[in-house]
Amino acid sequence: MVANERGFPRRRRRRAEIAARIPRGYCPALHLAAPTALGALVLAAAVGSLDAVEAVELLAVPATLLLAFAFEWWAHRSVLHRRAPLLGTLYERHEREHHLAFTADDMALRSARELWLVLTPPYSVLLVFVLLLPLTAAAGILFTRDAALLGLATAMGFFVSYEWLHLAYHLPADSAVLRLPGLLGLREHHRRHHDPRLMKRWNFNVTVPVFDVVRGTRWSPPPGPASRA
Repeated sequence: MVANERGFPRRRRRRAEIAARIPRGYCPALHLAAPTALGALVLAAAVGSLDAVEAVELLAVPATLLLAFAFEWWAHRSVLHRRAPLLGTLYERHEREHHLAFTADDMALRSARELWLVLTPPYSVLLVFVLLLPLTAAAGILFTRDAALLGLATAMGFFVSYEWLHLAYHLPADSAVLRLPGLLGLREHHRRHHDPRLMKRWNFNVTVPVFDVVRGTRWSPPPGPASRA
């Protein structure tokens, strides 16, 4: 029996203990739908408020995406995997719950209630929106109103895509969702991050590994068979 198989009962017990701490009244469908709806509403409102966008203002979209990939990489590496002052709760939720529940050889959700362990806290989208408001106002002053609105729309779209992509990675490997082009490769990138030996050093981007490439933290195994959960 290999080491992974010997440790599996212990990991199952640990995951069950973590899942038992999920609030009794938790509603997985609401947790997924409400932040998505709010993010989509803000995105639609921002796009609907645009007025005569000029070509140069469209640069706000790739610029915002680049900043979002950078922030995702930094926050994952420096906040979620390191106990930062005043942010210890985020570390505990991510490394001490999410990573202990989902390991590289056991990535898939076992029940809808485990969405609590995958999605960001339900209030996150509101917090992100509140934090983006002063940045949007500043961008409107420094650049133009339409550029600022495009940046806001892109940022909210990024947040929603983060949630849905992360959820997709934690579906069973044979899920029909993962047949969408590119998703299996992105899931594999994230799965490697869930190896306890790798999680503090490699594969910090959850959406697209742009800054893992830029910062040299993208890890791929040598050629050979790779296990998939």
